[in-house]
Amino acid sequence: MDIRVMNRAVTISSSVIYSVNIILSVALYSVLSYVGLPVTNIVERQVLISVPLMSALFNALILAMITMSLKYAEYYGIFKSGLAIAIYSGYIAAFSPPTYLVLFMGSIMALCVIQILLLYYYAKLQKLMFG
Repeated sequence: MDIRVMNRAVTISSSVIYSVNIILSVALYSVLSYVGLPVTNIVERQVLISVPLMSALFNALILAMITMSLKYAEYYGIFKSGLAIAIYSGYIAAFSPPTYLVLFMGSIMALCVIQILLLYYYAKLQKLMFG
């Protein structure tokens, strides 16, 4: 298979995965805004609730960087996905949310793992293409 075709396939699959992650992150923000978190300080609670929305914003930026084949986009994406896994694991450990929120966060973390794998493969393809 040609390297350009593989690059196109990885870019398209990354676009789909990132788009689904953006949708789920915004939905999680909506649910957390409605349900809330058991934090008494209102500023801390609002910051914690807005994390999925910021995650969706960063996913959109990284998706744009990958689509434009910008340098080091894959490393930003890998870092962001790893950070999202750590943050959502912290949410689950600290707040013991209901099952539906755990499933929501678990699906986002699974998508982040897929993103890391795709971006690792994308980085290898970029290195083959451009040296």
